[in-house]
Amino acid sequence: MEILSVAELKIGMFVAEPDCPWAEFSFAFQGFVISTPEQVDIFQTKCRFVYIDRSRSLNEHYAPPKHEKDGPLKASLFQSGPVEEELSGRLGSISLVAEKRQSRRRRFLDFLHSQKDNDDARELSRELSYIEPRYDQLSVALTETFRLFSEGLDVDIAALREGLRDISGSLQRNPDAVMWLLRLKQFDQYSFDHAMEVAVNMILLGSHIGWRDQRLLELGLVGLMQDIGKIQLPAELLKKKTSFSKDELNAVRSHVASSLEMLYSQATLPSEVIVTVSRHHERWDGSGYPRGLKFEQLGMAAEIAGLADSFCAMLKDKPYRSALGHQEALEELHNLRGKLFSPALMEQFVQCVGLYPIGTLVELSSGEVGVVIQQNRVQRARPRVVVMLDSSKQQVRAYKVVDLRDAKNSALRIAKALPYNAYGLVANDYYLG
Repeated sequence: MEILSVAELKIGMFVAEPDCPWAEFSFAFQGFVISTPEQVDIFQTKCRFVYIDRSRSLNEHYAPPKHEKDGPLKASLFQSGPVEEELSGRLGSISLVAEKRQSRRRRFLDFLHSQKDNDDARELSRELSYIEPRYDQLSVALTETFRLFSEGLDVDIAALREGLRDISGSLQRNPDAVMWLLRLKQFDQYSFDHAMEVAVNMILLGSHIGWRDQRLLELGLVGLMQDIGKIQLPAELLKKKTSFSKDELNAVRSHVASSLEMLYSQATLPSEVIVTVSRHHERWDGSGYPRGLKFEQLGMAAEIAGLADSFCAMLKDKPYRSALGHQEALEELHNLRGKLFSPALMEQFVQCVGLYPIGTLVELSSGEVGVVIQQNRVQRARPRVVVMLDSSKQQVRAYKVVDLRDAKNSALRIAKALPYNAYGLVANDYYLG
């Protein structure tokens, strides 16, 4: 991508992204080749700069795509930790899948655009176009932050703050966009994906209960940073499939102290963030660690952190347990209300995330398998679903949208929510090819 002043915008250039939301424009598509002087005038009226994709521009404005290789990572002070392996794998994965991901994104947006009679789909399309590049920037900033921490270097969290501010605003405008990106942009690198997912769910719940502005940013920072101390733990310990010995359990729990030691060195971090990180493994009934705090001693932010952390962990494969489906995870957590989690906060969380949020893999009563692409805010058990597998669990050849609200589908229902990787349908392949 190339950033260009709107004063330099010419016919034949492909505008991939303006510096303001697509919602401010009346164009039929988001991302297109400039073809008229009027289009140039509109961008110059509303924007200061735009992102140009030369590989999709025409004539003299065209340039072939560049393929750059990632350089080697610097040596880490924590050679025994898993972060170096994860960083290398993540950066390599980003390089290998970038082109395929862009194609998936384009197909999904085109699919949303094709639903001319659906205002919700068009709104989601606009929000996705706005937030996706900012989501990617936050992901890159988080990767760099982990690297700097692993090498004992100074960390500037300004990029994390800015990214979280964008995420928070998007979640308040249209939460489906960011929640979809969480499903779409996974690299099977647990530390990074988990941190992003926890941060998003914390902001989502905080916004749901009325928190705004700085309090939401602090929640997001907690989600991103609360497990940073795990980069000092041996990889084989984190990947262990059998029960921990007493010494191993103490070592795992020591990541809280390690996180605090790292975060205390960051003068730009609010004290509230550090306090919440210190308590994110405390539990409502006093059974948590490291201090055994309970009830109001935890503080609301720490309760949110612990609940979001537990929920997101349940949705992913772990060495000792397979991933749960969205509904199964909620039911398991709901059974722990009044024990590990505050009953009142647990009820708010269930209302907040819903039964079948966008991106949830589900099996219908017909035996077909699909992914939720739009929630029904009134009848939450009857969302819109894109079918990917037929009743014999064979991949379908074309899009098939099933709106469970339609009278013609009254006999259909969702039989169950599935883990993200059920039937081999990992998140990166969800019907986008």
